[in-house]
Amino acid sequence: MPSVLGYMMVASTSAAASLQEALENAGRLIDRQLQEDRMYPDLSELLMVSAPNSPTVSGMSDMDYPLQGPGLLSVPSLPEISTIRRVPLPPELVEQFGHMQCNCMMGVFPPISRAWLTIDSDIFMWNYEDGGDLAYFDGLSETILAVGLVKPKAGIFQPHVRHLLVLATPVDIVILGLSYANVQTGSGILNDSMCGGMQLLPDPLYSLPTDNTYLLTITSTDNGRIFLAGKDGCLYEVAYQAEAGWFSQRCRKINHSKSSLSFLVPSLLQFTFSEDDPIVQIEIDNSRNILYTRSEKGVIQVYDLGHDGQGMSRVASVSQNAIVSAAGNIARTIDRSVFKPIVQIAVIESSESLDCQLLAVTHAGVRLYFSTCPFRQPLARPNTLTLVHVRLPPGFSASSTVEKPSKVHKALYSKGILLMTASENEDNDILWCVNHDTFPFQKPMMETQMTTRVDGHSWALSAIDELKVDKIITP
Repeated sequence: MPSVLGYMMVASTSAAASLQEALENAGRLIDRQLQEDRMYPDLSELLMVSAPNSPTVSGMSDMDYPLQGPGLLSVPSLPEISTIRRVPLPPELVEQFGHMQCNCMMGVFPPISRAWLTIDSDIFMWNYEDGGDLAYFDGLSETILAVGLVKPKAGIFQPHVRHLLVLATPVDIVILGLSYANVQTGSGILNDSMCGGMQLLPDPLYSLPTDNTYLLTITSTDNGRIFLAGKDGCLYEVAYQAEAGWFSQRCRKINHSKSSLSFLVPSLLQFTFSEDDPIVQIEIDNSRNILYTRSEKGVIQVYDLGHDGQGMSRVASVSQNAIVSAAGNIARTIDRSVFKPIVQIAVIESSESLDCQLLAVTHAGVRLYFSTCPFRQPLARPNTLTLVHVRLPPGFSASSTVEKPSKVHKALYSKGILLMTASENEDNDILWCVNHDTFPFQKPMMETQMTTRVDGHSWALSAIDELKVDKIITP
């Protein structure tokens, strides 16, 4: 009997050890699979670009867009995009359109879940989730030309001022505070009540003259620097601080485009021999501290903000003709007319690619990928702007049955997903979605595409990052 009992104990111990080993092996297998799922190829690998001096082209093969032709690939019919919600304009705003005399602009501020609308010298903001919580500012006498939302520098304002609203008119740059009622200090949570949500502080925090500069767009860095684009082709910065110092003002405008010796040249000569090329877009790569500008004539400029984001030096400038020539040399069989004009530039963050930093989208939906520094050097600062890849849109392969994009006027790129709005006619747009999430590890890059009609004209495209949105919660 003891021998039988001993055998059972040994067998039980052996079975337990085998089970433990099986569980550990299963755990290691799952960990390995999860690790492999997280190891997305760098964008440069998907585009088959090995170095800045070895540019490539894609989009002409049937398998670049495997759903663009009959019978190329069978993939479950899952919609790439779908409408979640349609929120009409607040009825109070519809009435305001009848009083418009000069100018109207519209956009969204995803960090605070607000849409905004300017009508002449007034600005309105409301919650785009439900159309409620309408706020407005009518303290300006001149037409609003540009609008920007800024997360202010730390330690300058009271805790309840969580954002700044920057407004530019032909005469002034006005900076307002956005206040949130019942802020729980340190919690990061904004509590709202029916009578105290987001408020525009009535008195400007700063105001300074434009010096006859017509400003077109305003943007900011994550650390609170404010940049403005001028119709004169210059890049400006509004520098602000809590108190004036011996040699510095509380708020001043800096021109980063003119040399320190330009004051020696009479303004009459500058006007005579210079031709303005308005800056129409500013994009900031907060993951690398790089700033890009795009001009009306397609010139792209690169500014290095330094490792800490506090510097400022222009390191590269490339004309549209140079970009078209480079693209034509890469994609030699393609009509060069599809490479211009550029309608949008977008940052490619370091989390997506170490080697590709900037994307440009043309009116024909062509994507142009740029690098600003040598490959495989993540700590290198930008020193150039080199076209490394040309990605043609759906419709360029031999067997494609898809209509090519045309008349693209706006684009949004975020984490590998491209949205483009193209004018179908004067009253309606077509929204394109191009996405490689269905084939995340496929080399070379394979993408799916989808189009849907948009009722009306698209004023703005924005991505909403739920993790970064300041939620205003009604208790």
